[in-house]
Parts: sequence; structure tokens; C-alpha cells
Amino acid sequence: MKRFTLVLMLALMGAMQSLAAKVEKNVNIQIGSETRSYKLYVPNNVKANAPLVVSLHGAGGSMNDKSPMGTDIADSEGCIIVYPQGKLIYFPVFGGSVNGWDASGEMNEDVEFIKAVIEDVAKSYTIDRNRIYACGFSNGGMMTYALTNTCSDVFAAFASISGFPLNEFHFRHTGERPVPFLHIHGKADDFVKYSCMPVIVDEMVARLGANPVPVKTTVSGKYDKSIYEATDGSFEYVYYEMDGMGHSPWTDNTPEGSSSKTMWNHFKKYTLDTPCDATIKWMPRIETEGYAPKQHGWTVNASKTLLLFGKDQHKADNSDNNVYRSLQLDNGCYKFVFHSDGVAGTTFSVKLVKLTGTHTVVFNETVGVGKDHVFTFKIEDGWGEYRLTMTREKTTDAITITNIGLFSCTEEEVLNVNAVGNDESTATAYYNLAGIKSLHPQPGINIVRNTNGKAKKVMK
Repeated sequence: MKRFTLVLMLALMGAMQSLAAKVEKNVNIQIGSETRSYKLYVPNNVKANAPLVVSLHGAGGSMNDKSPMGTDIADSEGCIIVYPQGKLIYFPVFGGSVNGWDASGEMNEDVEFIKAVIEDVAKSYTIDRNRIYACGFSNGGMMTYALTNTCSDVFAAFASISGFPLNEFHFRHTGERPVPFLHIHGKADDFVKYSCMPVIVDEMVARLGANPVPVKTTVSGKYDKSIYEATDGSFEYVYYEMDGMGHSPWTDNTPEGSSSKTMWNHFKKYTLDTPCDATIKWMPRIETEGYAPKQHGWTVNASKTLLLFGKDQHKADNSDNNVYRSLQLDNGCYKFVFHSDGVAGTTFSVKLVKLTGTHTVVFNETVGVGKDHVFTFKIEDGWGEYRLTMTREKTTDAITITNIGLFSCTEEEVLNVNAVGNDESTATAYYNLAGIKSLHPQPGINIVRNTNGKAKKVMK
């Protein structure tokens, strides 16, 4: 009887919530010693376990802009939308301080504020923790990119309009997992420059491990749409290039006739538990048919340089918005893998150097061709940018490199490798129950076999 009563009460509570009147109000919350604000929009058709969208305004804007996700989406889809209010931040481009976001990609007060907003909403409404999404316009879009690093365990999917990481908000590849991402940018945007977008796309596609050769659709006078499709364990990156659109938080030229609807259709495909390989940190897939690495920041077959990626940081003159290709890592344990082919007996060197601060060599090894290579290492001195270089002994040495990838790994894997040396002498193979081999754990049960002959079962 008691159990029946409890079920009935919960059902009535859900019904009451779904029949509640529309709510649109400003809310103050305390974050440490600071009072912050957000606008809450709850439609009258909201149901229990509702999705939640966090929508971030641009620099100089406010929560009252209700940008870039329109409230019409809440009305039609029954989701809750919150519009957090940024605080005064100095922006060199404006020559002063305006409301905005500290989009550094690191944990900071703005990240804590956004997480606190979610918790505050959850006090009054039963939100679906697996369906929380983030979007933003301009500096809010930059913050959305930053949240992929700090809050990939909070938000199921992300979208940005007219905003990407630049100079003082440079990107940091430190998220806990790959994330589904959609980006909309105007071809006439010369503020957050459209001309910089190819680099942003390259960075995100490699970070997600998606296919770097897009499936492209063009609708004349409206848009070019590029879908960088998901591969095993990764998520897709979707990029809209809008004809005639400048620096704007909204467009009606997407296939749905509304950028808000386009973002929502992207969001609703994903939940926080949508399967992925959370160990993926960087998979450029440069061997993909139709991909030209030299056009995407790689040095290839230049004299003795077999491959090179990652250049010194740009100067702070902001002449190009300091948007540049970069391999970035934070503290943690990593596994760098690739495969090489060539004439038996040919050797080449593999070197990873940290460019931030003093140029610290992470590893520098000479290896032979014709095998899978594995290097594990641990970073303990904080975030940094890195250069990867592969150098052959003779310019005539024909060597093919495929399946480059960086994955997170366990400290045990690093310690095991360090005990006997890197590369093929310590390569670890993972096999799923179907017998499929991989250089990193696959979802489900894995049989792990090291070259020392030892094997064990692990669950991922």
C-alpha cells in the first residue's frame, strides 16, 4: 500500500509539473561571495525529466537577449532553457570591460557558475541529467568550446554560433571524452573571422577522431554544410557556412529555417551516455582517402622530415587572431600510437617536444618500420602545446605512417612500459570478445595481452 501511494504521488507530481504555467524569470544565486544571475524559461508543456539547454550570450550582451537558443524551442519541445548572465571581463578588442565569459578552457569561476545554475534549476524541476546541452553566440560560443574541455561529463552535446577559441581564449584539448559538436558561422563575419574557421574545424575534427574528409551539401544562396562523420568511438562535427551572414546569433537559412531548431535537432540525437571511446584525445586520420595533410598544417616528406605537426606559439600581436593549429595536452597519462610500413630494416626517429615554456623532450626514440608502435608517457607539469616530429635517416627512405592517435591510458600502463622501454618492446594489444585487436580498450570486456606474455581481463 505504501509503495502504491508513493508511485501515485510521483505520478501526480509529474502531471502537475507538465501542466504548470509558463515561467520566465530572473534568478539570483550565490557563488562564493559573489551574486550571479540567470534567466529561467520553463514552457507550460514541460514534463518531468525534461531536457535542459544552457544558452550563453555574446560579449557585451546579457541574459535578456535570450540568445542564441530561442524560447520557441522550449515551447515546441518541452525543454527548459537557462540564459546565464556573464560578468565584466576585459576584452582587448573592445578596449575595455563588458559582460562576457572567461573562455580559457580551464576550470574557473564562470564554469562553476554555469554548473551551479544547473544545480539550482534541479532544485525545482526534475531535469534529465543525460540530456543537458550547451550553446553560445560569439564569446558565448567560445565558452561553449571551453566547456567541451571542462564539462564534457555534464553536457551531452554542444553548439556554437559565430564563436570559436582565439588568442586569450586559446583552445585546450583536455576534455574527458569526445563530444558531438555543431558550428554555424557566417561567411561575411569579419569580427570573429570566418577566414579562421578552417583551422578550428581541423582542430576539432582531429580531437574527436572524426573522418577528416567531410560529406558536403551546398544550397546556393543559403549554406554549405559539412558533416565530418563519426568513426568508431568518436562523434561527428557538423559545420554550416552561411551565405550572407555576418556576426549574428541567428539565421533562418538552415534546412530547418531556424538556427535554434538546427541546434535542437543536433542536440536531441545525443545523451550523455551515448557510447564513445572516452580515451580518444587526438586522431588526425591523415591517411584518409581524399585528405591532403599539407593543406591542414602538416609537414610531409620535406627532406628528412617524414612528418611534423605543431609549431611555436604565435606572438601576441593578434594579427591573425592567434588561431593556429596546435597539439595540446594537460596533466595525465597518455598512449601515442601509430603504424609504419616500409622496406625491412629501415629505421626512423619519433620525437615529441613540449613547446610551452622550456622545450621539454617527452620522448625521442629510433624505431623500425613494419609494425604498430606504442609510446606511453605521463604529463605532470600542466597544460602545454606540443610538436610531433618523425625524421628518416635518408631522404630516399620511403616510409608510410598510418593510424596516428593519442589516447588517455592508465598509470599502470605507463609504469609497465617505463620498466622495459617504449615502442614495440612494450606494445599492448587489446582484444574484444570477438577477437578484434585494437591499440586501446574497446567498449565492453577486453583481453589485454602485453608482449611479455602476460594477459588479463579488463572492463571498459
